Amino acid sequence: MGLYDPPNASGGPTITDDALPRCIAIDGPTASGKSVVGRALADLLHLGFFDTGLMYRACTLAVLDAGIAPEDEAAVTALILGIDLDVRWPEPNGPRIILSGVDVTAGLRSAIIEQTVSLISRIEDVRHELVRRQRAIAQREPVVMAGRDIGTRVLVEARTKVFLDASTEIRARRRLGEEQVEGRDSTFETVLAATRRRDELDNTGHRAVRREQAAEGALIIDTDAIGIDDVVAQCAELYRQVNPGS
Repeated sequence: MGLYDPPNASGGPTITDDALPRCIAIDGPTASGKSVVGRALADLLHLGFFDTGLMYRACTLAVLDAGIAPEDEAAVTALILGIDLDVRWPEPNGPRIILSGVDVTAGLRSAIIEQTVSLISRIEDVRHELVRRQRAIAQREPVVMAGRDIGTRVLVEARTKVFLDASTEIRARRRLGEEQVEGRDSTFETVLAATRRRDELDNTGHRAVRREQAAEGALIIDTDAIGIDDVVAQCAELYRQVNPGS
């Protein structure tokens, strides 16, 4: 497994010519199963897993720590353009987000970041910058990358593109389970309302959050009534079909 920024002759990270086409792009709305499926698929195929949402959460953390109003798009963009942000893989399916030299991964699921991240991620200049950084990371070695514009914008060259969908109610119940595990005193009604609000904020026209917005040729899977093993099996079969010998 090589996602550790190995140096090339010039001292920078190694760039692999065929890395982008061999990546797996997973898109879909919040709580549709992207991370669960992505991690399992990465384990099965011995690839690194990259939840791009963690980068947006790290940027949100930086904005909040700097005391910048999330609605101030100019100030937010200026901060993020100069931010020291990296992703490292001590383990293939456990990416660590490094902000200004500090591993902030454990703090990126807080309620305040959950409530604020869509205000940051909908800023087009922020998205443009993070897309640039995400592509640079994927050029090092093939990864399983999950988000909301991966197949349509970040990894357009990827031969394996998947869109996971699920009903709002099912996605809210999944999110509620996650929050209860984290010890939050949440109710289904509050999480459902938050999920609907997140969908509205994410629906900028530039993100694949509805199945009709999926990348051309993407495998579309409704995860409401299908188990994770079946979803992963479908994705792996597609990957092997388009990447013979993998």
